[in-house]
Parts: sequence; structure tokens; C-alpha cells
Amino acid sequence: MNTERKIILYIATSYDGFIARENGSVDWLDKYNEMDYDYGYEEFNKRFETVIVGNTTQKQYLNKYDGKTCYVFSRTPRNNDENLIYVSGDVKKFIEKANPKGNIWLVGGADLVNQFIKYGLIDEYIITIMPDEIGSGIPLFKDSNFTSKLKTVETKKFGDVIQLIYTK
Repeated sequence: MNTERKIILYIATSYDGFIARENGSVDWLDKYNEMDYDYGYEEFNKRFETVIVGNTTQKQYLNKYDGKTCYVFSRTPRNNDENLIYVSGDVKKFIEKANPKGNIWLVGGADLVNQFIKYGLIDEYIITIMPDEIGSGIPLFKDSNFTSKLKTVETKKFGDVIQLIYTK
């Protein structure tokens, strides 16, 4: 396994801890795409070669991730296409066996993120907190029985948006 590689969670959440509405919609984020900030994405985009994303999240974004290798975790078998490699099963075994190259952006969704947290596989957390209260929805952290101590590396401010950067 490549010990130099980092698995990085880069994700946005409402200030009350939700990454999406109950139906999976992230429409509440649309207004932020129209602002004059990229929330550090361009700089972050240079740091990774591989993307890991859940199938539901991938369907919503339909992003091809600028030619990066993209693994899509899906419970339903699917055929790969030229840009997406569909995988299933245990995330820890996948990381050990596939040994993806370079740093990895763990996109989401919540179920996939929490599997990575369960195994202690995330090396860096970049959590962008939007000043919106959703009230209910899909929480970023689903399983409250995980405990972890992270080190605060940096905080950034983009208008009313705060980005927190942590490492193990």
C-alpha cells in the first residue's frame, strides 16, 4: 500500500451538519456556485489523481473529474465507461487491493464517507461549512460511535463560508 498517498475528504456541509436534503438534493448549494469564490477547489484539484465517489452522488453531479481516475462505489453491478470504474464491496479491501495512484479525493456520499471513517482511512478532512440551516437531511457523520482526534491545520474564510482543514 502506498504510504505517501493521502485520502482527502473535500466536502461541503450546512452549519447544522447536513450534506444534502433528505431526497439527496444539494440545491441549497447552487447559490454558492454563482459567487466569486472557488472555495479552494482549483488549488485542491492539483493535489489528487484519483477520485472515489458513491454511485448516488456520482449520478447527481455527473462530473467526469477532469481526466482523473474515478472509482464509483455501487451496490448494483454496472459496466465501466471510459471515465468511470464501478466497484463494490469493502472500502478497506478495495484500497489495499487496487492501490489507487496518487492522492485520492473522497467525494461522498455519507455512507461511503462513514465507511472510510470506520476504518480510519481518511488522512485529511477539508470541510466547507455553508451558513445555511437545512433542518433535516443526510448528515455528514452518520455513525456517532466513531471517535477520532484530529489536528487543526488551517481555517479559511470565503465571505460567510468557513473552511476547516484537519489531519489525523
